[in-house]
Amino acid sequence: MKKSYPFASSFLDRHGKRRWRFRRKGYPTHYFKAPHGTKDFEREYAACLEADPIRAGVDRTRPGSVSDVIARYYGDNAFQDLRDSTKVVYRGVLERFRASFGDDPIKRFDADRIARLMNAMRHKPHAAARLRKLLAQLFVIARRAKIVPASFDPVKDTRAPKVAESEGFHPWTEEELETFEAKHPLGTKPRLAFALLLYGAQRSGDVRFMTHGSIQGGRIRLRQSKTSTAVDVPVVEPLEQALEAGPLGKVTLIETKDGEPFTQKGFYNLMKRACIVAGLSHCSPHGLRKSAARRCREAGCSDEQGMAITGHKTVKEYRHYAGTSDTAARADVAMAMVMANRAKKVAKEQPQTLEKEGI
Repeated sequence: MKKSYPFASSFLDRHGKRRWRFRRKGYPTHYFKAPHGTKDFEREYAACLEADPIRAGVDRTRPGSVSDVIARYYGDNAFQDLRDSTKVVYRGVLERFRASFGDDPIKRFDADRIARLMNAMRHKPHAAARLRKLLAQLFVIARRAKIVPASFDPVKDTRAPKVAESEGFHPWTEEELETFEAKHPLGTKPRLAFALLLYGAQRSGDVRFMTHGSIQGGRIRLRQSKTSTAVDVPVVEPLEQALEAGPLGKVTLIETKDGEPFTQKGFYNLMKRACIVAGLSHCSPHGLRKSAARRCREAGCSDEQGMAITGHKTVKEYRHYAGTSDTAARADVAMAMVMANRAKKVAKEQPQTLEKEGI
């Protein structure tokens, strides 16, 4: 059965080559780069579905306004060369900013005004940092277009609110992993997703778009969407059992009841509901990747060996996921060394004390 993609249609370009585009009323038009039906095509399609609608009147922008510069940025290579998933995130930030300040001249956003924006977003430090980063991009565009003077760079004189240190998503304990497996047996969609996240050690964004071709010769081979890191991970027995039990989709391994790839929100809700049913409401799919990294560390894997499985690019990031629960063990060793050294000094000093006392 041929898979359908609502709002996507094919056409012949001027060279006679068949191409595909996404056209939906009120939403940005997108021309697909990947071949139809491939995993990368599915990623682009999902990004199109999650894109924000175009704001009414966006084409009637005032020259030099925030809307004008945002439109220029969308057409610039700095935006066009981003991953589709990143474009969706950036569009969301910029369209919310446009909704509030679209008609304002960009040159009115001096350092003082941007600093006040950052202060107003102290309760959302991550969002503030992302907005500040994108404002810097907008001013690059504005300077290049001579909308503002070449020396006008107000963002550099501001800073985003500090992000409080956080351990992030809860890493599942072994007991919690066993509880989930007991509640959701093999042959269920949550168990299949669980196995791919835990035993494949991949992000939800990559698990959602894994196809049958991603698993060949008993190995998971893919290029991670977030970092473009190529991973080559063996399919271990628990994952093999889950894949054999299914249910598998026709194109992607995990599909909705309509035979479509899950959206980011839909996949999260699938797993979150399964966690709640299992009495694990504090757990989430994101924490399973941390559990996979923790298992690598507890098994004595080196950082490089663990990173080969998870696909992390830096040791620092991998260790953040793998955890540092061996601190107590290191403290035990250190204290044992301290006490042994102390005993050695006492043993050395004792003969001298006895000699002085004439014993």
